[in-house]
Amino acid sequence: MSNKIDDLFAPERLRRNWQKAKKRAGGPVSAETEGKSPLEIFVRLQVLIKERFSGDDAVALNLLLEDLHALLIPLFPTVEKSQTPAENQAEMTPFIHEVLNRIEDLVEAFEIAGRSR
Repeated sequence: MSNKIDDLFAPERLRRNWQKAKKRAGGPVSAETEGKSPLEIFVRLQVLIKERFSGDDAVALNLLLEDLHALLIPLFPTVEKSQTPAENQAEMTPFIHEVLNRIEDLVEAFEIAGRSR
């Protein structure tokens, strides 16, 4: 049995799988968002949520969108002069990822429950 486990976690086998995963994850998420600013992508996300969800589900998602917008505005201002320093950007990134993950989790939960339009 230990030979099977050793084979399963063999470095060469893992390396091949990691390289396959990198190739799959390397492309753009969507041609629709390629070349757009984060705020333009945010607006697109708002539109998709508005089209797809209603009622309490939309309210919950919109609250998270407001939180996300509040985090994005200082990082990607419309006027280049007032851009946030790089160290503040690094501090904000985990919070942005957290809100995006919460939005993703809620969307998946609502869709599994069959509550999207």
